[in-house]
Amino acid sequence: MQVFPHKLKKATSTRTGKIIVLIISIIILAAAGGAVFYWYTYKKKIIRNKLVDTVHKKTDGLYSLRYDNLSLDEVAGDLVISNLTLAYDSAKYEALLMEKDAPPILLNIAIPSISVLGVKTPRALLDKEIVGKKILINNPVINIIYTNTGKDSAKNIPDKEVYEQILGELNMIKVDSLEISGAQITTSNLKTGRKNIQLLNTFIRLTDVAVDSASWEDNSRLLFSKQILLSCEKVSWPSNNGLYNYSADSVLLNTASSSAQIKKFVINPVLREDAFVKSLSTQDDRFDFQINNIRVHQINMQELFNEKLIADSLLIGSSSFKIYRDLSIKRDKKNRVGSYPHQAVEHIPIPVLVRKVTVSNTFVEYKEKNPRTNQAGKVQFHDVYATITNLTNHKDAIKENNVMTANITTNFLNKALLKVVWTFYLRHPRGKFNVRGNMAGMHFKDANSITEPMGPATMEDGRLANLQFNFAGNDYGITGTVKMLYDDLKISLLERDEGSKELDKKALATLAASIIIKKSNPQGKKDDPRVINVQMERDTNRSIFYLVWKSLFKGIKETAGIKK
Repeated sequence: MQVFPHKLKKATSTRTGKIIVLIISIIILAAAGGAVFYWYTYKKKIIRNKLVDTVHKKTDGLYSLRYDNLSLDEVAGDLVISNLTLAYDSAKYEALLMEKDAPPILLNIAIPSISVLGVKTPRALLDKEIVGKKILINNPVINIIYTNTGKDSAKNIPDKEVYEQILGELNMIKVDSLEISGAQITTSNLKTGRKNIQLLNTFIRLTDVAVDSASWEDNSRLLFSKQILLSCEKVSWPSNNGLYNYSADSVLLNTASSSAQIKKFVINPVLREDAFVKSLSTQDDRFDFQINNIRVHQINMQELFNEKLIADSLLIGSSSFKIYRDLSIKRDKKNRVGSYPHQAVEHIPIPVLVRKVTVSNTFVEYKEKNPRTNQAGKVQFHDVYATITNLTNHKDAIKENNVMTANITTNFLNKALLKVVWTFYLRHPRGKFNVRGNMAGMHFKDANSITEPMGPATMEDGRLANLQFNFAGNDYGITGTVKMLYDDLKISLLERDEGSKELDKKALATLAASIIIKKSNPQGKKDDPRVINVQMERDTNRSIFYLVWKSLFKGIKETAGIKK
């Protein structure tokens, strides 16, 4: 079973800060430039021409700036621009494309209202400094268009060049706060027109914004500000294969508290189970996830804006993970060596170090349809509580500590307490891991929801007293021990007659099984419990969970005396 969803393209959230810099740069430049030229000339016409010419010149003719009205209050130092648009010239883009100098990103921006409030006129006139109280940008609609051409501008434009371009001929820009409210942001593909990420009702506040040479050297600032508050009502995007919709609700990032949170993250399958299976050429897992109350604490914000996630803790509240697989269609032939969970962490496209992840009050279900019975069995884990320590792919962190652990406590089928500890060795050349577990007692009949559709067999009687296992594995196999203590085991094997939907007992096979099966472990009060040594070669087409389950099942069967 494969528990990780399809890999997404590198998340654009790590670029969002720099994209915002570019957007804010244009807006501040336009607003501040307008204020400066107004106080230099006192003529709206010159302001309009200068703003338009500045944007056209600085974008090498790719963008044009338009607005309906500009309102000025000389005494208060206020400037209000209405219905501003910034749009790219498609003809100019095509010319740049022919010259192999086209940008990887294009922008279309429409802003109903921009207000620059409380600008100190004398400083603007005498010192070429824009010092004001607030810049307000209301309800902007921003479309970020990926052209899939050229270099990655977010990585190749030097930050200092951005800061110098914002200033232009000015010596300093300083405002108490800059607020963007009600923003609708969409990313799309130029060639296909397909929308990718959509951000609804986004709010951004930059506090104590200063753009000059001194603030550039101030390491406590991000995006030229002392504090950033970002909230978004909803972020959504489709999967590359069109089988899923992803969404995150109530996203909040606060640099003052070094924290981030998401109320709900959902992986929602587009198709129902049967339709999903019909859409596949080979077997695959269908994911239906809802992850609630995600909170990240003590984030290194400087590193975050440098595309690195370093944080003390990540907490996940009450959540649900459902996975479905139909075994009636053929498997693919993909070699899955290198896809264990700790190896998947290594392949995260940005450096990550989260010292502790905590998952609480979570439900996990794996549902599998058996073609022999045409029925699906559900393996369910209730009230999952898990802690993962040292979740990292950061090379320096791994040099100090190369062990990642996952300590899990849950109720198996809501009947028996199960504790499992995974130990993963990061960057190990053969994917080394250990896993050990202990499950408390339960009646065997309680497992019939699994054994009947997936066995097919009915547990008629008996009680599990305790199950222990301890395995060591790698990319190619596993070894370990299984110890299962139980009493009065009785099993009936099942079969489905042709044309029937019901499963009936196989009398002869059940009789044979009753002779072979060892009904208890230990068999007598004075006997030592049977401990089964397990050694299995990995099917490299399958996951780590399949390897561990098959090894555990092998130990359980052999404890009961079943060799096949």
